[in-house]
Amino acid sequence: MVFNFMPEMPEVETIARKLRRSLVGKSVRRIQLSGLSLRRPVAASFAEILSGRRISGIRRRGKYLVIELEPRAYLLIHLGMSGRVFHRRGTDEFSRHTHALLGLSDGSVLEYRDPRRFGLLAAYEVLRMGEIPDLQSLGKDPLSAGFNAEWLWPLISRSRCEIKSFLLDQRRIAGLGNIYVCEALFRAKISPARRCHSLSREEVESLVRSVREVLRTAIRNQGTTFSDFMASDGEPGSNQRYLRVFQREGRNCRRCGAEIGRLRQGNRSSYFCPGCQK
Repeated sequence: MVFNFMPEMPEVETIARKLRRSLVGKSVRRIQLSGLSLRRPVAASFAEILSGRRISGIRRRGKYLVIELEPRAYLLIHLGMSGRVFHRRGTDEFSRHTHALLGLSDGSVLEYRDPRRFGLLAAYEVLRMGEIPDLQSLGKDPLSAGFNAEWLWPLISRSRCEIKSFLLDQRRIAGLGNIYVCEALFRAKISPARRCHSLSREEVESLVRSVREVLRTAIRNQGTTFSDFMASDGEPGSNQRYLRVFQREGRNCRRCGAEIGRLRQGNRSSYFCPGCQK
């Protein structure tokens, strides 16, 4: 069975950490594009902005991969549903789903593939990462020092939406997706259908801890792979082995023994334990 799976923050963080070790210090020598549109068309200025610049850093903002270049430019990548980034040796040969090849100064190639073409490639000439338009509406990073109960509790206590929808809103918290929200709510023993304002301060504190634990565990395991996700070196993640509720419908909960359930929220499936998550 093949599942539709959008890479989330741990998968992008895994790619960023690997590329940080292999790309920094190299310069962009040549660029080839497929000419096909992704989520939006690749701008005509893409190659002109990147050519000749030196890669000085690799960062992540939410689910976006941000490659810093000198002088003052950024390459922004979003993987969408099926995007992959590879750093490899070899020729500039395009595969069927390759949409960009960046030839680097050491002879290696940075490749972007995307069969479903829901991803994003964009280049910006700006002084600071915060000036990139795509990033300006993103909320707080869940692994940042500012993501804590003191910050989150006032927002949750005033909201009447379901807690899962709240956590998935990228304008509030940048990077959380369906897998890790399901897992964090399970750890915190909170039903995905609970209304935000019904949560206690203690439950919000537990939720903050659970979000951090789930994300850090997934990063240690180099992300979750069901079908598409691979890191930049071609290695799949292993976190799928440690999921407690996601896509475990009908199986017994490892904590209380109840049967894992699934409900539909918006256009996503929510997996939960009816015994643990009241």
